[in-house]
Amino acid sequence: MRTASRTKTKLALLAGDMSLFVLALATGTYLRLGDLDTLLHRYNTAAILCLLIYPLCLYLSQAYEVQPEASSAENLRRPLPGLLVAVSVSSFFFYIVPEISFGRGIFAIANGIYVILLPLWRIWIFARLRRVSLTILLMGNAPAVQTAQKLIREFSPGSQVRVWQPEADVTTPGERFVTHATPAATHDLLVLAGPALEPCMLRKAAELRLQGVSVWNLARLYSEFAERLPAPYLDELWVATADGFRSFHETSSQVIKRLMDISLAFIGLLCFSPLVAVAAIFIKLQDGGSVFYSQDRVGTAGKPFRIHKLRTMVAGAEHLTGPVWASRSDPRVTRVGRLLRRLRIDEIPQMWNVLKGEMSFVGPRPERPVFVEVLQRKYAMYSLRHLVRPGITGWAQVRCPYAACEEDNMRKLEYDLYYVQNASLLFDLRIILHTIGIVSSARGGW
Repeated sequence: MRTASRTKTKLALLAGDMSLFVLALATGTYLRLGDLDTLLHRYNTAAILCLLIYPLCLYLSQAYEVQPEASSAENLRRPLPGLLVAVSVSSFFFYIVPEISFGRGIFAIANGIYVILLPLWRIWIFARLRRVSLTILLMGNAPAVQTAQKLIREFSPGSQVRVWQPEADVTTPGERFVTHATPAATHDLLVLAGPALEPCMLRKAAELRLQGVSVWNLARLYSEFAERLPAPYLDELWVATADGFRSFHETSSQVIKRLMDISLAFIGLLCFSPLVAVAAIFIKLQDGGSVFYSQDRVGTAGKPFRIHKLRTMVAGAEHLTGPVWASRSDPRVTRVGRLLRRLRIDEIPQMWNVLKGEMSFVGPRPERPVFVEVLQRKYAMYSLRHLVRPGITGWAQVRCPYAACEEDNMRKLEYDLYYVQNASLLFDLRIILHTIGIVSSARGGW
């Protein structure tokens, strides 16, 4: 990113941060007092003081260091120390000069709102930056480089992309780590695409890294731009060196997640039982067949279990075809079943699987054993899905529709692997909110 562009971005960040703080103050005042006159007349001095303290503290904590090529987590963490200091300094001033202070309730509510709005604003602005302003250098073997180019065109169409050519950048054995035909100042990001890079590529990558250029591998590019992982390019080395994979080893997170699953499943079964009863009547009226449908699926650690759903296909749908993936206009789906799928009502009985501990509310969708065998032979890291409980909904479910073929399953696997690497309670909450939005608008079902 050029210097002028970075300056404009810093000013945009500052303006956005302060606008959000004013919005948080106004919201806190209105919620506490029911009007805004008090903020404009009684608390105006305190507001001006905060508008000086907050940007200064954020600036000193390097919250305005513009690095769109940094990870999302890093860009979110950067303003938090400054925000904590700003709250502390403001509170100190209000303590020693109480005449100009906010009411404690207003200040607490405003900061609570600001802590929520600030990360959301940062996520949005840095996503925008990635779309318009990165200069990216690609280095690696041809198939992986082409994959990276395709991804960048899709998610960051405004970026300038160059592919490094070894013949244009020859170094003799005695001149390691010196600048040649690819000056670091012209690039924001270097992406190493593909395994087994040539020594000349690694030497150039090391040179650029020492000059301050951020270096990502293909998995990091996918993770940051598309929030999925390139399944065909993952191997044991990636598993051994990649960040993440922590939450399912943290006992406290697992206990909280399990308690949430039990609570939500119990409440869900109670609330939606009348809806299931109505659906059962329509299924019976449709063709007189069974209401429920059970099927073997692969769960945690590869253990099989029986999943329960409302039947949405004709009875004996696979007697002639054998196991096949569902398709968008699958003729086996009944009229009632199509509506149940669109509204996700057919998934409600799986809450019983959640209560039994076989599933979670959020996780990779459990797949059938016959398909698992096929996909595990094709993708070395497919079994990573089985490190966590399968879910009623998941990251793959909210990002892409039902899988109708192996290619669709690969895309869903890429989202599932991203979830397994980055699983957390906050990520689960994000997926649940996405799911609510999809179900309420009747999108995504076949």
